[in-house]
Amino acid sequence: MVAGEEVGSGGSGSGNGSGVTEIDEDLHSRQLAVYGRETMRRLFASNVLISGLNGLGAEIDSNATMSYWYAKNLALAGVKSITLHDAGNVEMWDLSGNFFLSEDDIGNNRAVACVAKIQELNNAVDISALTEELTTKHLSKFQAVVFTDISMDKAFEFDDYCRSHKPPICFIKTEVRGLFGSVFCDFGPEFTVHDIDGEDPHTGIIASISNDNPATVYSVDDERLDFQEGDLVVFSEVQGMTELNDGKPRKIIHSRPYSFCIEEDASNFGIYTKGGIVTQVKEQSILEFKSLRDSIREPGNFPLSDCLKFDRPPLLHFAFLALDKFRKEFGRFPAVGCGQDAQRIVEFTASFNEATIDYKIEGKLDEKLLRLFASGSRAVLNPMAAIFGGIVGQEVVKACSGKFHPLYQFFYFDSVESLPTHQLNPKDLKPLNSRYDAQISVFGSKLQKKLRDVNVFVVGSGALGCEFLKNLALMGVSCSRKGKLTITDDDVIEKIAATAASAINSCLHIDALQNRACPESEHVFHDAFWEGLDVVINALDNVNARMYMDMRCLYFQKPLLESGTLGTKCNTQMVIPHLTESYGASQDPPEKQAPMCTVHSFPHNIDHCLTWARSEFEGLLDKTPNEVNSFLSNPTQYAAAMKKAGDAQARELLEGIRECLEEERCERFEDCITWARLKFEEYFSNCVKQLTFTFPEDAATSTGAPFWSAPKRFPRPLEFSTTDVSHVQFIMAASILRAVSYGIDIPDWAKSTSNLINAISKVHTDEKANNISSASVDDATVIEDLLTKLEACAKKLPPGFRMKPIHFEKDDDTNFHMDLIAGLANMRARNYCIQEVDKLKAKLIAGRIIPTIATSTAMATGLVCLELYKVLAGGHPVEDYHNTFANLAIPMLTISEPLPPTVIKHQGMRWTVWDRWSIKGDITVAELLKWLSDKGLSAYSVSYGTALLYNTMFPRHKDRLGRKIADVAKEVAKVDVPEHRKHLDVVVACEDDKGNDIDIPLISIYFR
Repeated sequence: MVAGEEVGSGGSGSGNGSGVTEIDEDLHSRQLAVYGRETMRRLFASNVLISGLNGLGAEIDSNATMSYWYAKNLALAGVKSITLHDAGNVEMWDLSGNFFLSEDDIGNNRAVACVAKIQELNNAVDISALTEELTTKHLSKFQAVVFTDISMDKAFEFDDYCRSHKPPICFIKTEVRGLFGSVFCDFGPEFTVHDIDGEDPHTGIIASISNDNPATVYSVDDERLDFQEGDLVVFSEVQGMTELNDGKPRKIIHSRPYSFCIEEDASNFGIYTKGGIVTQVKEQSILEFKSLRDSIREPGNFPLSDCLKFDRPPLLHFAFLALDKFRKEFGRFPAVGCGQDAQRIVEFTASFNEATIDYKIEGKLDEKLLRLFASGSRAVLNPMAAIFGGIVGQEVVKACSGKFHPLYQFFYFDSVESLPTHQLNPKDLKPLNSRYDAQISVFGSKLQKKLRDVNVFVVGSGALGCEFLKNLALMGVSCSRKGKLTITDDDVIEKIAATAASAINSCLHIDALQNRACPESEHVFHDAFWEGLDVVINALDNVNARMYMDMRCLYFQKPLLESGTLGTKCNTQMVIPHLTESYGASQDPPEKQAPMCTVHSFPHNIDHCLTWARSEFEGLLDKTPNEVNSFLSNPTQYAAAMKKAGDAQARELLEGIRECLEEERCERFEDCITWARLKFEEYFSNCVKQLTFTFPEDAATSTGAPFWSAPKRFPRPLEFSTTDVSHVQFIMAASILRAVSYGIDIPDWAKSTSNLINAISKVHTDEKANNISSASVDDATVIEDLLTKLEACAKKLPPGFRMKPIHFEKDDDTNFHMDLIAGLANMRARNYCIQEVDKLKAKLIAGRIIPTIATSTAMATGLVCLELYKVLAGGHPVEDYHNTFANLAIPMLTISEPLPPTVIKHQGMRWTVWDRWSIKGDITVAELLKWLSDKGLSAYSVSYGTALLYNTMFPRHKDRLGRKIADVAKEVAKVDVPEHRKHLDVVVACEDDKGNDIDIPLISIYFR
């Protein structure tokens, strides 16, 4: 490789200044949910430089590995190009933190070795390597530059150039030194933020507005407002006080949960009558960044993540300056465990502090912390790289797009609590010429051995799970034959993820299973499996699965490391046996669900319309065809079940089957078009006419209040038109999916708008059709009549006829599923004058897509892995463990101490949710009660699962006192305890000697 040669991977750029960038919305749907199209287009047109070189020699190139974490996150985000600058060659040391490198790359240039592998992440991003010495001339073509290992002198030079460039180039300087990290951002003297937080604008439904100065706006009773003082809002659809509909932003001056005042004199406005929507206006913000030179002298306020470390950022500010000075003078890092080098760092830090006036630290500096900083400063630990890879990757996105509030301007972080609680022996920190030497230099070889021998259970292999596997492989977790990493997911992705993790570290001992972790798989994840585990890491996306894993970890007393992401937000929670509360001890309140009557008849936002659309899709194309097939498979049995039910639901099912087999049965594609056209008429015209006939616009409630008052919106029927593209597209999607459900071939012309319009024009609709059902007729009578008719219908069907149920699949943009759901929702929105949405927005809401981006995922996994060091080292008090919440958009990181479990005390005993009492022997019910009585507890109820084994309220239960508990459980619960289970668990309700209920631990009776 010739010095200075730039090597490309052949990836095509995805954006340029001459045209509109095309976005693959299927591929980027989860990212689009966070950023939006405009931000993605700006990203696709951005060129980024990531440099890990500072010119001081190969030994001090250690932080270059950070470059590749940023590159990974940016490649996944989808910028136009990434240039990797690095003049150093791969060393064994680098394998500790760079997942793109292997032992085969040792001796080759780092940047060149990584280009092809980074390119695989996103073929639309142009990845190239630059290996010559970097100068200011190289910077001009980039929108953002990131330096991970650069001297302060060079940083001053490059930052000055970036600020003076027209337009300014966004400059980011970041370092990870052992368990310490820093970021500095300078986005120029005038940087525009288009969207501060990325949240959707708040809206509210108006109930009334006063003619006061200032005017007070009241919302409907069940719609709590989220506005804050100082917010700007605009009004629309206000009747009576129409002056507010002028589109002028108005400032909120007083805000309460269900009302607010605006900076407006409404005393001369018209009198409010009804209606109205108020919407927050999100303003742009202009930020003035200081240069690096000025910021070093006057750093301003440091963002604080841990309130217990309020004095830490200023100390780390000086410590990083001291390290730069040390490297400049000695041309190397402080040696691991070297007291003399550490003392120099202490002295240099003190000298920088003394030279400062406004930000001087008073009193004695924390020399122990500075010595730890010095000793591990050469190491780039994988979890720290993941955290700062997430932070800095997000800052680059902000720099290129103006989306979200940038970091302003320094950020410091440390995790010294991750170190073992005992004093480390310098001999234990010496390198072993292994890929884990960087990690050993911080934690010692003893903890490294624990990492290698650990048995880990990772549940889930989606975005979080895959990121965890990569981190664990780099850390050397389960990389001995004694250790084992078990990963499970109910999708095939876990096999792919396991293969990729093994490619990062061939020593990884991993077992990939395709099982959902749930009660039905307890024969796979049996007692022996759980008892052999050391720690469980959740990578799940739903609360029910988390609750189940929490319950199992409580039962087997295993540490549970919990995390989750939502767009730019992430959180982690540590569940440590006997030290912290469980995951299930505190839960978020359930999401508010719209009443069914609102969704079906009175929608007032697009979410209601999409919920209805998804329900109709599943009813028409999935549930009803399944019912048809159930009936056809065994008509006699199905008829008996319907007669036994004899209710409105059974009647509705039979009516749906009859429609599919008789009234609306399709045999040709033209029949499907007729069905779709009539469905349009039924949904968006006839049903609306029927509703407004029942409840006219001037209808009143029993109290005399207007029936159509907020939040209800009065609907109006649609008139079908072949000149309306959305109408025709609805017919296209509906007819194609109807044809699929009947196994009808779809002709080529079906997707041609002009040909489809010709076919639609031949469909006759009955303008007098209505949707009135014979609800007054007895259900049982109608069911009998329907079954008779269905029996006759079945005889007319071709032999073996079955429908093809269509299960909703949101991630295939060619299957017309989202086309139909978006069409249903938007036509309904048009009925009710609700703002329509495009197909992407419909997909995000109806598909219940969880917004996911690489940056927050990387940060969450890094934070969890820092806690994993503590769990495996053992001996850490609860205050060493950290729960975290981060929002990279704002940006914000909050660290808190986990809450301890609730302690229950009784007669000198104490227990928590973590405790489980065990009794060995095949005991009777009476023996169990006696065992508890000896503890001063009066048991009045014993249950096994959902079965009640004994209760003092039932006299006949006295006969069970002399019987074995295992026999009673088998008889009452009607289940056999599996052979792999040596015990059964009973829940006992007890009272103390004063008659007060007292919660006791689960009792395990080892009867085998």
